[in-house]
Amino acid sequence: MQENVLRRERLFDLMEEGSAAIIFAGTSKIATADEAYPFKVNTNFFYLTNIRQENSAVLLVKGLSEHKTYLFVDEYSELKEKWTGKRLTFDEARELSDIDSVHSTNDLDTFISLALAKENNQYGNISKFYIDLTPEIRIKERYDTVDFSKSAEEKFPHIKIENINPLFITLRMVKSDYEIDCLRKAIALTHKGIIYTLNNLKPGKFEYEVADDFEMYGRTLNREGLAFDTIVAYGKNATCLHYPQQTDKVGEDGLILFDLGYNYGGYSADISRTFPVNGKYEGVAKLIYQTVLNCNKAVIEYLHPGITNKDAQEFTKEFLKNECVRVGLMSEDEDILKYYYHGVSHSLGLDTHDSQDRTKPYEIGNVVTVEPGLYFAKYGVGVRIEDDVLITGSVNDVLSRDIPKEIEDIEKLMKSRG
Repeated sequence: MQENVLRRERLFDLMEEGSAAIIFAGTSKIATADEAYPFKVNTNFFYLTNIRQENSAVLLVKGLSEHKTYLFVDEYSELKEKWTGKRLTFDEARELSDIDSVHSTNDLDTFISLALAKENNQYGNISKFYIDLTPEIRIKERYDTVDFSKSAEEKFPHIKIENINPLFITLRMVKSDYEIDCLRKAIALTHKGIIYTLNNLKPGKFEYEVADDFEMYGRTLNREGLAFDTIVAYGKNATCLHYPQQTDKVGEDGLILFDLGYNYGGYSADISRTFPVNGKYEGVAKLIYQTVLNCNKAVIEYLHPGITNKDAQEFTKEFLKNECVRVGLMSEDEDILKYYYHGVSHSLGLDTHDSQDRTKPYEIGNVVTVEPGLYFAKYGVGVRIEDDVLITGSVNDVLSRDIPKEIEDIEKLMKSRG
């Protein structure tokens, strides 16, 4: 059975008897005048259908005696294809999604009305309607899923409306073998991109040129593109977590921080590494780097089923505080949040910050980032070391283990550049 078929079956298992669910792909948003932002599919929709085309939807009905799934895509238009590129035919949508019942989006309202009818309902008594209320999913211009939900409440007052996102969080937090394989491939590609970028790194280049190296090389590897906008921050700029400008030149020495990743199969790599421009970690920068590295490895070892994201964060704060005091980077009476001011981990998958309930204990099969950092503006040094980790219940599987992070390995890598 195909991966997305299994996913739909698992969703049906979580839905109540006598319920229906609608998940929209979304539509492009207007940027300015007649220009739209590049379309990015709602990942909950993609998770169930393997389809990225806008203005699509999937309707699931869990009746008393049967489960039905209906896919809706735009009718094929030769003229529209000439303007906006390839569009799926019904047969192509059927093959991609493994959903037999494919219909025009023009018929969606009719199918919803039939599914939620109070009387003479072919599915039995449908009393609940799940809607994907992920913020900002547009169904059409100036009309999103929240608007749709309000309209459904008015049209079907006998139906209870409920947000389906908690069900998707339950599904998506535990990764299948297929998903883990996609993540491994995204990380392996990202590793290649890092090596290429380092080989072209030299003093005098602008940060944006370094980011361009990574991004352009990614296009030669895989047309899926970036997991997120690349962060390249030299020197003091690395003390800003999501440093946006990237307009400074790389100097002769000091550290440069990369936070970057490619996509594969829709799945995101998310890697941070901090490299010495001149090839050697020196002075206080080396001390800070080693402290973060020690913490990175300690957190990876600490993660296990049963603890929460909050537990991991408290462990990280305590570790960094103790180490910074021990090596003289801060005094006992200082707050570690002065130098470490972000979370240590988030879920990873179809979204870089993937569906996650941070209060829910970790389970075997969760894939999370481990990304401690220290940021000392007074030294002009920011260090973050981020790995992508599969929680196994024994020795955690560091999916990004091949990307160098030990001081000796990185210095050897920097020395070997052409």
